[in-house]
Amino acid sequence: MEELKVAASGPGELTLTGSLTVANAAAILKIIRETLAREDRLVIRVGEDAEVDVSFLQILCSAHRTAAELNKCLQLDTGETGKFYSAARAAGYVRTKGCSRDRDGSCLWAREGK
Repeated sequence: MEELKVAASGPGELTLTGSLTVANAAAILKIIRETLAREDRLVIRVGEDAEVDVSFLQILCSAHRTAAELNKCLQLDTGETGKFYSAARAAGYVRTKGCSRDRDGSCLWAREGK
C-alpha cells in the first residue's frame, strides 16, 4: 500500500488514510505544516485501515511540539482501533506521561491505564 489519502473533514481537521509511511513522509509533513500555519487547532484523524510506520509517529511528535511552541493545539483521533497504538507501542512511543516538553498534558502518546 503506497497510496496516501488526505481529506479535510472540516476547518483544522485532517483525515489521513492509506500509507502513512516513509514513502509518503514528505507529503504528510507538508500537509500538516500547511494546516498548522493557517489554523490554531488541528485534529488529525487516522483511518482504521492506515498503514503506519515510525516515520509517521515521528512526524506527529514533531508537529505536536511545533504546535505547542506556537501556542496552537494538535490533537490525535485514532478511532476505535487499537492498530495505531499497537504500532506506537511497538516503536516505544506509548508512555504513561508526556515528555519534559509536555507542559499542558496534551502528549499524543500518554495513555495512562490504557
